[in-house]
Amino acid sequence: VCGKKPKFVERGHKHPYCSRTCAAQTQIQGPAPRSQGPPPTCLFGGCDYEAKFQGFCDPEHASEAVRLGQIEACEMCRGQPWIGNTISSPLKGTMTRKLCVGCDKAVRGGTQLKELGSKDGKFQSARKQFIAEWTVRNEGLPTVHKVYQVLAPERNLAPTLRIDHRRCRKSLTVPREIRTYYASLVVCDLGTRGPFLCERKACGICSVLRSSFKSFAFEKEHDQGRFGPGIYTFINPKLADNCATSCTTSPYRVIVACDTLVESAHEVTNEDSVFVSISDAINAAYIIIYSM
Repeated sequence: VCGKKPKFVERGHKHPYCSRTCAAQTQIQGPAPRSQGPPPTCLFGGCDYEAKFQGFCDPEHASEAVRLGQIEACEMCRGQPWIGNTISSPLKGTMTRKLCVGCDKAVRGGTQLKELGSKDGKFQSARKQFIAEWTVRNEGLPTVHKVYQVLAPERNLAPTLRIDHRRCRKSLTVPREIRTYYASLVVCDLGTRGPFLCERKACGICSVLRSSFKSFAFEKEHDQGRFGPGIYTFINPKLADNCATSCTTSPYRVIVACDTLVESAHEVTNEDSVFVSISDAINAAYIIIYSM
């Protein structure tokens, strides 16, 4: 209202004024003219950093605000703020349940990405393995900035994916699941504007995540390599990094950490690609957002 001080936050609701005095003064004089002021700040009490993640500066403050009762939680995951806390009008087609952005998309049938805090055990485990497997001579190691956990759609597709994966496991003589890495062309701002997939057909990373490796960039049904059509990943993320191209101004590079089924007798080295012919043999586990 006054445009001079931060707005007052009470139980998750940000008022248009900074104090009762400001509110009373506004009733007498009317609101001050709107100006192009500084960007909105984090909703977490006492934090003045710029809001970049669902009304907060980062995932930690979003989840901490929910834990402390400063803001209303998503009815599904109970760990993130629901959409209505951070927008002034309902999203087009949004449901009546109070869900966060990720759970909203999952309920609608889309693949869900969950941004992990840097202190989360899954974040630390994914980062540690990514760095440990990065085998390269006389070069520096990457810096991991963010890790997104990939969650399968909640409706009909999730059970189907689990069944297909189990069926593929049973088809192998002695199955073994290994961590591999996949990279491709990125044409969106994945990593800079929250854990959301784009709908562009040319985006290789978002295409494989939306389709669970059943569709690739430009709607191709598979990748091509020396073993023919299929899916090619790498144990060594440095080799996958060679495919991590971007046509945006994002400072980040993107790699998908996958759980891949192979025959135990099949010798896999960190210098070769890992080939599987069907999507049932591979599941996306995490998205690693990093820089060199």
